[in-house]
Amino acid sequence: GPPPRRRLHSGTLALLILYEGASTVTALHAKTTPRVRSTQPVIAAAIGAATEHSATFRSMVEEIERTDGIVYVHEGSCRLGLSACLATVQSAPPVRFVHIKVDMRKAVGCDLMSSIGHELQHALEVLGNPKVIDDDTLAHFYMREGSTGVDNRLETESAVRGGLQVEKELHARSICRR
Repeated sequence: GPPPRRRLHSGTLALLILYEGASTVTALHAKTTPRVRSTQPVIAAAIGAATEHSATFRSMVEEIERTDGIVYVHEGSCRLGLSACLATVQSAPPVRFVHIKVDMRKAVGCDLMSSIGHELQHALEVLGNPKVIDDDTLAHFYMREGSTGVDNRLETESAVRGGLQVEKELHARSICRR
């Protein structure tokens, strides 16, 4: 295949083209500031495309819109070499801020969209519990609710299912190449 850099640029271009199609979805949210956001164009494009083309992703975004949380999706690296992670939770009542990091070297195109979907499910789990207000309460929440694998990663079945469902829906809409 093409060299990795070229593949990354073509994936970015494809996402930006998809995002243009998602502009109608963005226009629907124009009257309010969306609660799932990114300042990085490629990540914002991925969120827009996944919102348009995956019912599961769209329903996660809509559910987050009904919470007290604002979810920021940033580029960054995660421990254990993960492609995405829920990094931190901060509270400034009446709002809680959830920060998700995605490693753009590991997740592009549909992998990026499904990774964000996986992490949005985690954000919903956190925002569904009003006692999770900072990193300490976040850690305690996942020690109670998550399963710990051999690599000491905290995970939930609903987040795994959510990410896989987003990926399945994107493939069904022929958004992703297999």
